[in-house]
Amino acid sequence: MNYFAHGVRALLTAVFLIAVVGKVGRAGAFSAFADSLRPLAALSAPAVRTVALAVVALEGAVCLALILPYTPATRAGLPAATALLAVFTVVIARAVGRGTTVRCRCFGRSTAPLGRAHVVRNGLLASVAGAGAAAAMVTDPAGGPDPGMVAVAWCAGAVAGGLVTVAEDLVSLFRPVTPSMTE
Repeated sequence: MNYFAHGVRALLTAVFLIAVVGKVGRAGAFSAFADSLRPLAALSAPAVRTVALAVVALEGAVCLALILPYTPATRAGLPAATALLAVFTVVIARAVGRGTTVRCRCFGRSTAPLGRAHVVRNGLLASVAGAGAAAAMVTDPAGGPDPGMVAVAWCAGAVAGGLVTVAEDLVSLFRPVTPSMTE
């Protein structure tokens, strides 16, 4: 497995770990996430809760598969991450295309509505995950990878993953401020 694959594993591990913790890490977060799924599909209340549980469980399983140092787990985790992100991309794209207004609870805390930026983000993440899956199939050179370079790849990937999860907040820092009505 090359260093790119290690970096992708770290990026996706960070993204999925932050997503899981954001959805279950505080009181009311899971319910808010489950409620945000209702407008995305015509499901009954119990079905929405089941889908929400499945999403969190799949995100957690992918995270675990990516962090394990066991190559078959990684080789299963990267395609699973690709598929999960592709599904997220399609579901969000359909909702945005229909004009459905849904709050993004991808990482549990945002109140911004889903939009094209979320489709692009998830599409890019799915593409990176797919490229990482392909890179993970490359065998290590004789003697194995340099542990220091693996650590650098994991650190860089984890930082990139953290930035992906707060990109919406970072972009909002550069939007024009609208004057308040009290001024």
